[in-house]
Amino acid sequence: MKTLAIAKGELWLHDGAGSPRQIVSAFAREVIERDERSRRTTSWKHAPREQQNGVIPSSSLWGTQQSSAMAPPKFLQACFGANEQTVYYVLKVGEATGLFRQHLDEDREVRLFHRTGFSIDGLAYNPHDQRLVLGVRMNDGTAQLEVYDEDGNLKGAITGGDSQDGLPSLVPGSASTIVFQSTGVARHPEHGYVVAASHATVCKLDYRSGQLETLLDDQHFDFIAPKMGADGTLYAIRRPIEKPPTERASNALLDTVMMPIRLIKAVFGFLNIFSMLYGKEPLRSAGGPRTPELDQDLGRLWLHGRMIELSKVRNDPGYAGHLVPGSWELVRQPPGRQLQIVANHVAGFDVLASGQLLYTNGYELTHWQDGRKTTLGRHELIETVAAR
Repeated sequence: MKTLAIAKGELWLHDGAGSPRQIVSAFAREVIERDERSRRTTSWKHAPREQQNGVIPSSSLWGTQQSSAMAPPKFLQACFGANEQTVYYVLKVGEATGLFRQHLDEDREVRLFHRTGFSIDGLAYNPHDQRLVLGVRMNDGTAQLEVYDEDGNLKGAITGGDSQDGLPSLVPGSASTIVFQSTGVARHPEHGYVVAASHATVCKLDYRSGQLETLLDDQHFDFIAPKMGADGTLYAIRRPIEKPPTERASNALLDTVMMPIRLIKAVFGFLNIFSMLYGKEPLRSAGGPRTPELDQDLGRLWLHGRMIELSKVRNDPGYAGHLVPGSWELVRQPPGRQLQIVANHVAGFDVLASGQLLYTNGYELTHWQDGRKTTLGRHELIETVAAR
C-alpha cells in the first residue's frame, strides 16, 4: 500500500518500506528562485537611508515599500492517477494555484495549468475516462464540480446553483459516478451576497446521465469528505454543525467577562506599537514575565471549512492532543444498514478497494482493517491523505 499525506503544506509519499519520501515541485522551486533573484537585484532601491548615497534617497524615487519573500509553496490536494507512479496535486505558489501531474518513476513534473485567484476544494481522478473532477470555488460564494481532461482542459461543469459542492470521490466500479459533499447557501435579499451556509450533505451523481441522489442528510450534523467502498459502503466524516454566534447562549456572558481583558490588551498593543515606531523599544522588556499568549502564537489552520485554533490541540480536553475534537467521527453506512462509528478525532481518510481504511488524527497515519489499527507514520498537521 502506498499513501500520500499533506502535512504543513508538504506532500509526502509512504510506500511501506523505509522512510517517507517528500515530493517536491520543480515549478515551485523555479518560481521561488526567480523571486529571490528579483529581490536581490532590486534590494538597493529599498536599502535603509544610512546605506544610501546621493542627495535624493532612492526610497523617495522608487517608493518605500519593500517586497517581502514569497511564502513557501503549499500543497492543497493530492491523489493518485492511473497507477501508483502517477500523482496529481493542487499547489499554491505565491498568488497562483495550479494543477500538476508528477511521474514518480521518471521524476518528471507536468504543469497542467496555474491561475491567479483560483481556489480548488477537492480532487479526484477517474481512470475509466482519464478525467479529473475538481471542486472549484466561484467568485459569487458558491462552488461547483468541474471535469478536466488529463491535459488540464476544462470539459464542463457538472454541478451548479446556490450551493458549495466539493471533495468529490469516484464510486468504485462505475465509469462516471461520484459522491461529494454539498452545502446550500443563503443570500442577502437585496444585495445578493452569501450570508449563511447550511449543513453539509452527501450526494451521489452520475455525471453522464445527470442522475442525482442525496445519501446523507441531517440538519444537526455536517457530513464531509465522503467516499464509497467497492462493496457499496459509504464513508464520511461526521461533525456537529457550527451554530452562528447569535445562537450561542454562552457568547454574551463570555463577552461580558472578557471585555476588560480584551480592552487592556488592545490598549497595550497600540501603545507597544507606538513605542516601537518612535522609540525603537517595546514597552515590555525581553526579560520580563511573559504570558502564554505572548510567548508563542501557535496559529490557526483552515480545515474542511472550519478554523482550527492550534492552541486548543494542547489545552482543550475535547481535542486531547489531536488536531480535531472527538466530535469529528469517521462513520460508515453499509448498504441497508444504520450508520456506524469507526473512529474519533478524524481529520481525513481514504478507502482502499479491499475495504481497508487509512485515516489520520492530524498527526498519525493509521491503517484500519476489520477493527485492527496499525500506525504507519507520523507528521505534523496532516490535512489530507490518499491511498493506493
